[in-house]
Amino acid sequence: MTEDELFLTAILNCSRSALYVNPQVLSADQQKRLDKMRNQRRLGEPVQYITGFTEFFGHRFEVGPGVLIPRPETEVLADVLIRALKAQDRKAYFILDIGTGSGCLAVTLVKELPNCRAVALDVSSDALNYARRNAEINGVMERIEFVERDVFWFMDETLHRFDAVVSNPPYIPTCSMHHLPIDVKHEPELALEGGADGLHFYRYIAPASRKVLKSGGVLAVEHGDGQSKELQNLFAITAGWDKIQSFKDNAGRSRIVMAQKSNS
Repeated sequence: MTEDELFLTAILNCSRSALYVNPQVLSADQQKRLDKMRNQRRLGEPVQYITGFTEFFGHRFEVGPGVLIPRPETEVLADVLIRALKAQDRKAYFILDIGTGSGCLAVTLVKELPNCRAVALDVSSDALNYARRNAEINGVMERIEFVERDVFWFMDETLHRFDAVVSNPPYIPTCSMHHLPIDVKHEPELALEGGADGLHFYRYIAPASRKVLKSGGVLAVEHGDGQSKELQNLFAITAGWDKIQSFKDNAGRSRIVMAQKSNS
């Protein structure tokens, strides 16, 4: 859809096709709202923040300032993990979502896996407010535990043992932060910046996940362009990982790395 179509479907609460099948004349208040949306966009605000929502894996998610906007690349991460867990054919799944943000991964996983529960972890209270709201919207609130905690503390303290750990951590190198598109700069820096080489969080998540995973459990993470080889090497030198795999996004770029904890 064009940006104007997105704005109009939000204002009129209708589908794109309805804009043309049953065209409506905007009221004065609706026109004022459309003009405001267009102006916000001219100033570089993300379309999703302006409309207040986006779609992820076919489900609706509310978003706004203070939370990372779910992207198509992360849908690939969800799909890869869902397929891997279904292949294990366990009776139930318990998943840890590190840096849950809008809750798009945790919510999608428990919706797509009816016998699944999740812990949604984030250090940001603003992000967790969106995650809770999105769990309510999607009818899975009772199957997700929301934890406001720094990942470094949580992974050291938790007594939980998970079937899977999933994360889309900050992975943009510090030197690249100034070159981001203007709309991306509206999103929280906390959810974007991944240290000098973008791999700061992976260096902790890779070994720490082994401690909280059950035998045979999997770790699946999204990463940035050009980080796949180094990330796979990081997994390889972290003893105890089997079946390290790389997956490409819909544009053909390496985007996901998944590994399994050995059964030994």
